[in-house]
Amino acid sequence: MRSGRSWRKSLGLCGVLVVTPALAQPPAAAPAPLRTNDYTIDLYQGPVLAGSRVVGLAGAFVAMADGIDGDTQNPASPAVRVPFSYTDVDFDLSASLSFPGSLGRSGDFFNSGSRTKVVAGNNLYVFLNGGFNLQINHWGFGVTADLQQYSLRRDEPSAPQRRGLLDLTGTTTSLTGQIMQNHLLAAYAFADDQFVFGVGARVVALDVSTRATFLSSGVDTFNTRGAGLELGFVWRPNGERVRVGAAFRSEVNADTPGGVIYRGTADELYLPNRLTVPWDLSFGAAVQLGRRPLNPRWVSPAELLAHKRRYLAWQARERERRTREALADARREGHDTVELERVLKAADTAEAALDHAELERAEREVDRELRRRAAALPRFHVLLTSSFLMTGAVADGVGIEGFLNRELQRSGQQITLSPRLGVEVEPIPNWLQARAGVYFEPTRFRSNEDGGRSHVTFGGQARLLPWDVFGTFPQENWWWLGGSLDVARDYLGWGLAIGVWH
Repeated sequence: MRSGRSWRKSLGLCGVLVVTPALAQPPAAAPAPLRTNDYTIDLYQGPVLAGSRVVGLAGAFVAMADGIDGDTQNPASPAVRVPFSYTDVDFDLSASLSFPGSLGRSGDFFNSGSRTKVVAGNNLYVFLNGGFNLQINHWGFGVTADLQQYSLRRDEPSAPQRRGLLDLTGTTTSLTGQIMQNHLLAAYAFADDQFVFGVGARVVALDVSTRATFLSSGVDTFNTRGAGLELGFVWRPNGERVRVGAAFRSEVNADTPGGVIYRGTADELYLPNRLTVPWDLSFGAAVQLGRRPLNPRWVSPAELLAHKRRYLAWQARERERRTREALADARREGHDTVELERVLKAADTAEAALDHAELERAEREVDRELRRRAAALPRFHVLLTSSFLMTGAVADGVGIEGFLNRELQRSGQQITLSPRLGVEVEPIPNWLQARAGVYFEPTRFRSNEDGGRSHVTFGGQARLLPWDVFGTFPQENWWWLGGSLDVARDYLGWGLAIGVWH
């Protein structure tokens, strides 16, 4: 019997959000074979799959929404400035590798109530993430790519020659699904950067083939693409200790070829009519305790240099005016102006060079001052984050696991809710950060008698050593090494990351 015990456990764990229990149902029979095209693949993501900081904070990041980690959580993220952004035109790069469900060979990655049948010896049951952000004054632009790969086996053995459907051991048939999500974002910050709004497109692709690795050859079963809209905002009042954010992503639908492949064999596969990434709505808040401010006002270097630039521009205009007047006086008095013009231009060029050098000195001084201000900010803080994720239903949905295993495993028949909480501290100032969190992962499968499950997450990063990457970064640049851990019933995910310490 499925009962409300799992959501009550999560409620006691989270302590602030309420999850409505599902009605008890009689135990469900084993899934029937998938013998119809009248279904939709439900591309729902249950466990938190993101950068190490987001995983460490249990996915409660929609309000923080800074850095590339925030791009997948809130479309407003590219325009959210951080204290260590010292230039009007700034950029950020990121890449991470995670192994979600590294115990999936004996666990339940999809929380479907059945063991996930990962191909033996296949280490590419992974999650890859990469992105690029560009900030120009109050504008922000972001491009991120998330790649998930699932390679699932079938229980029944097959002949080695059967249509090339072999796993790495050559004893059982398998299919590999690669899901790519790209986010193309544009955001703008106004009201002194206290309100940030973002909009973007979420482009989703599903490729199913018999290849066992990213680079190996195989038979393409089918591939399809679809796109949807993203909206988000962040409110970060300057000097305050609170931040609020929300994001909405529309449903993404993509048609598929349908039909049946490998007809008449044990590998017969009915292709779906379409795939759907359900809509989702998330909102949350963050509060930071301690001496370190959560929302220090971002100061544009151009703003600090505006007075100096105006003064130097005035000086250039004055030199030009004096040159015109001197030449006009010489012409009225009948003097030859050729030599005078050469002398005046040489003097103007020399003074312009001095002005340029003065501006460069002022720019260096502003840069040093902004870095000094950021370095002087207190380090101790306790960041508390929370969010609530609502995900839509999918009509006639079948999970990706059911599709790859050719089972009519119904998924996404109702809206699901996921509360999340995270905490971040810096126990050793300027050397070590630590994170932890909890979140509830609802099940998308009514046949799952155990229901949803509660996750506990951990993460952190340690400052390592200075390296300017052959002069690419400032000399005081330090690097950090970090990671994350996500533990739940029948699930364990972990990841590693490296970055620049701020």
